[in-house]
Amino acid sequence: MPETPKTVLEADKKLRLLAIFEKLLPLVDNLADKLRLFVILGVLVASWLVVWCYFLKHFSIGIAVMVGIAAILPALILARFWWALEELKCLPGIAGRITGDAKAGLQGSVQNIRAGKLPKLGLLSAGKGLWSVGAMATEARELMGSYIGMATLANPVMLVFGVLSVMNVFLLFLVGIVLVFFI
Repeated sequence: MPETPKTVLEADKKLRLLAIFEKLLPLVDNLADKLRLFVILGVLVASWLVVWCYFLKHFSIGIAVMVGIAAILPALILARFWWALEELKCLPGIAGRITGDAKAGLQGSVQNIRAGKLPKLGLLSAGKGLWSVGAMATEARELMGSYIGMATLANPVMLVFGVLSVMNVFLLFLVGIVLVFFI
């Protein structure tokens, strides 16, 4: 008799998990692309700031290295988020192991994303998208347990650091442009 409620609960859990995955997958794909752009941009800006400090303004190597480390930290935080989002891109395989027949529906979502049938996130809404992924990852972690390592995406402190890092990389990009053309 106790077996029947357990299977009903598992079926309900699988349906909730599938609904979360269907909402999460387009955000994960779009946000991973945006974060990869920000990571590359952050590394380039940090490199430019070191070159500007050391070679163009003749600051000491210690000052140039400190500026480079301070400038690369937001890119490293975003790289951690990007890595976690790239791991989440295999949701159809994970969902296939967990939910059985849900794999086909999620593979259809992946094909729609790759075909470009879903709207892309705007550059300025990357922070909001990161927060949305974090909220859904928290809910999915409660349902799935330890199937996916979502500690980075579900941790509110890391989410705040991620949003601040997106803003800092954009600010450093603007500073780099000012240094190129005006100073």
